[in-house]
Amino acid sequence: MRFVELVRGIGLGSAGFAFLLAALLCVVVDAPAALMGWLAAAVFLQAIPLGALMLLAVMRLVHGGWEADLRSASESAAGVWFISALTFIPVLVGCGPICGEASLFGQSEFDNPWLGVVPFVTGTILWFVALAAIARSQVGGRSSRRAAVLSLIVLTLGGSLLAVDWFMSLDVEFQTSGYTLQVLLLEICVAYLAILLLRLTHRPAPRHTGALGAVLLICLTLWFLFQFLPHLLIWADVLPHSAGWYAVRAEGAWIWVLAVIGVLGIVPMLALLLPQVRRSPRALAMAAFPALFGKCLEFVWFAVPGNGLPALLAYLFALCGFGCFAASYLAPGSSWYLPKARAAA
Repeated sequence: MRFVELVRGIGLGSAGFAFLLAALLCVVVDAPAALMGWLAAAVFLQAIPLGALMLLAVMRLVHGGWEADLRSASESAAGVWFISALTFIPVLVGCGPICGEASLFGQSEFDNPWLGVVPFVTGTILWFVALAAIARSQVGGRSSRRAAVLSLIVLTLGGSLLAVDWFMSLDVEFQTSGYTLQVLLLEICVAYLAILLLRLTHRPAPRHTGALGAVLLICLTLWFLFQFLPHLLIWADVLPHSAGWYAVRAEGAWIWVLAVIGVLGIVPMLALLLPQVRRSPRALAMAAFPALFGKCLEFVWFAVPGNGLPALLAYLFALCGFGCFAASYLAPGSSWYLPKARAAA
């Protein structure tokens, strides 16, 4: 069995390096655009340890049967923070082309010190230092309730500020307070979907599948609601200058991408309203897979429009490479399986 796992690890690692090499070639062709695609893929992977640590902190505060079902998968996902930190190295090394326009064209006394290479790099490094410290505190279930509360505060505020640094600040015309919550809820959904699939494909089957499905329903409902908040703020003439950010994403094929994102998020959400779906491991997995794919597309929709084909290819190649490394880290061996339908727990 160890030989099989070794071969699988080598195969995933080799595939990961091949995908990352292809992404780096895109950077050579068009550095500013391709680095935006790489950044989107890196933020997507970073969402997994972020959400896992938030979930572990919540478990310390709110005990329940679902904790036994999710703790092991959450602690494994929290360990991905180290891989995620490494994925940001090309972005930090080459962030000059990404931050160039923002740092040159700050439009207020607040913009000038906030935007630019130094705040971008400093904020990212401090963020992963915080993730490492929180992971050390939360993994193993030994943290105090006070540490859990502090972790939730740091993760929520830090995740919101980094949403500004990594995406919103790169377009100085785009300003909306709802965007930070939009990205944070998207990251939480990505993390929970990944952790849920990680758990559902591992023996033994979870005992509280209905509760896991209910949490997923809550996550998707909040995601759905917060997608409309920035739209309302902008199109109600509260922030008219920011409408251009959405106008670019309402042209050509991007409007169809948005429609697919909506379908892949709303259909699983509606399906989860049925108790039979929430209580069945197989049905729950079938709802979670397309929802997670929709979130992959949503990161494309955030970062790629206006940056061309190099950004899209860099995102796809980098995400596949990161996925291979994460899968090699998380794969536990022969006990993974596609869950079969069973009676409600």
